[in-house]
Amino acid sequence: MTATDEPGLPVHTVVARPVTAEAFAPFGRLIVAEGERRPIDMYGDRINVYKGGPIDADVPVEFLISRSSVREFRVRFLERHFKLAQTFMALQGSSFVVAVARPEARLEHDVPALDEIHAYIIPGYAAATIHRGTWHEPPYPLTNDQIRITTTHAELTQGLERGIDAQGDIPGLDVDKRELTPRTGVVVRIGLP
Repeated sequence: MTATDEPGLPVHTVVARPVTAEAFAPFGRLIVAEGERRPIDMYGDRINVYKGGPIDADVPVEFLISRSSVREFRVRFLERHFKLAQTFMALQGSSFVVAVARPEARLEHDVPALDEIHAYIIPGYAAATIHRGTWHEPPYPLTNDQIRITTTHAELTQGLERGIDAQGDIPGLDVDKRELTPRTGVVVRIGLP
């Protein structure tokens, strides 16, 4: 038991799986240097360009740059956003874990049901874009001092800057962030393979 476990509460573990495009499709898409190569050939085979996909947003997109260290593999909150499909991109070739639930996940106690929560290991050569409305926790770095770029927009960032309310949530300003354990009575953990 860690210092943040609540004594006597059951623990639900979600095992993080290596990601595939097919497995991740209900939650979003992977951005990788493969697939449809674009016919941009001014430098021969020295620069190969692939289509990464569109930026899906109703508002001007901004970037947040974060420096993160390994933190407890506990899904404390789940949040979602509706005005953009958010992208998480680690720099320096470092991998990270995402915990996600489908936008249309079955809700219990106003949060996705425990069997709706999945976790994936995103390798350092890829980025992940989650669909609008996909429930998620900010990525879990697998190394200390990971630098990550996250797409956002002004209203979403302002919502996060307001902080958590007395119920452990952040409602409004394109942030729907909800604390899990007080609602479910269960500690949700991520297990690594």
